[in-house]
Amino acid sequence: MKKIYDLIILFGDFYLKISSLLSSKNKRIDIGRKKSYEYLEKKIIEEEKIIMFHVSSVGEFEQAKPIISRIKEKKEFKILVTYFSSSAENFVSKFESVDYHMYLPSDTENNMRKILNKIKPRILILIKYEFWHNLISLASRKSIPIISVSSTFRKNQIFFKFYGFFFKNILRNISLFLVQDKNSKLLLNSIGINNVKIVGDTRYDRVYKLFKESKDLPLIEGFINNKPSILIGSSWMSDIKILSKEISRDLTESKYIIAPHNINEKEIKFIENKFLNDTIRYSDLPQKTVKKRILIIDNYGMLSSLYKYADLAFIGGGFRGALHNTLEAVVWDIPVIYGFNRNNIKFKEIHHIENSKIGFPIKSGNEFKLLSNRIIKYKDLGKGGNKLVKEKSGATDKIIYYINELL
Repeated sequence: MKKIYDLIILFGDFYLKISSLLSSKNKRIDIGRKKSYEYLEKKIIEEEKIIMFHVSSVGEFEQAKPIISRIKEKKEFKILVTYFSSSAENFVSKFESVDYHMYLPSDTENNMRKILNKIKPRILILIKYEFWHNLISLASRKSIPIISVSSTFRKNQIFFKFYGFFFKNILRNISLFLVQDKNSKLLLNSIGINNVKIVGDTRYDRVYKLFKESKDLPLIEGFINNKPSILIGSSWMSDIKILSKEISRDLTESKYIIAPHNINEKEIKFIENKFLNDTIRYSDLPQKTVKKRILIIDNYGMLSSLYKYADLAFIGGGFRGALHNTLEAVVWDIPVIYGFNRNNIKFKEIHHIENSKIGFPIKSGNEFKLLSNRIIKYKDLGKGGNKLVKEKSGATDKIIYYINELL
């Protein structure tokens, strides 16, 4: 099975190189991976005490942030973050508590040996689902403690199938699992893995911290001008395609704020073309009189503070099966709408917010119109999110305790 796994990794490398000719994102990954070894040689000082985090993308990095910030309070360790997705690069590079960051090369035995020999991490921390065979097995052989943080498991995953022995063995090399819920612990126990602690989800800590540290945005207040406001957060073009007709037909005095997931000229132009003569960019504010209905956020870093100005939020990515962070919105006690997709079930918080009448999945633009009109008119839904986030905070303290035990 090991040989088949290695062949799949090599095929993935080949696909990445071919697809990079057509995809700018894959091109960034391919180029970034090639630069990783040079980066290590130039940046990493071998005598440093390094704690290595690996994340897949932005969502997983959000879960790592509270842990990284707490570790850095000691000023004893350097933090290296490796990632797979090109979307993570900008976010990781801007986080002040990260000392080093780079793309993780593909999971071949040779690549991982080079990485671990150079870094010699005191601990390897894997966020959520990053279970790469060669990275984990080599770290284990080198007696590097490996912690899986914020992981959740479901019965239909390959680890729990009768034919999943190879993947079970990957998990058995991990020193400690710090999982989000009891069901995950029981599933791991069922395959003989008992080094498991239930700690919860660090995103609640991160979201509550952002809530308490939110910034006032006078330009946003001026744009809204005491009108009802609907925030479209972390939107993809696919979201805008579905919602645009109903937004254009909205004859109420509601204001719309659109914060694209990918902030670049192509996506901003796409939004502007969908709502001709009805948009203004944040960078073009202020104006004495803002007559436009739709504000496009053309910078990073504002979204978590924007939610406090909204009466309702639509969270992007749901229609495509990659729903973004709903907690950043619900902590402001506002209802959230998102595209329906079976993949949404993997997010534990979705169960909580839907059962509490805070979160509402939709399947069409028409459903968005009917639901948003009802919410804006009656203002009787969406309460309880702040209490939920506060009650479920505290995972970071538990995780730091277990990390300290292994250092």
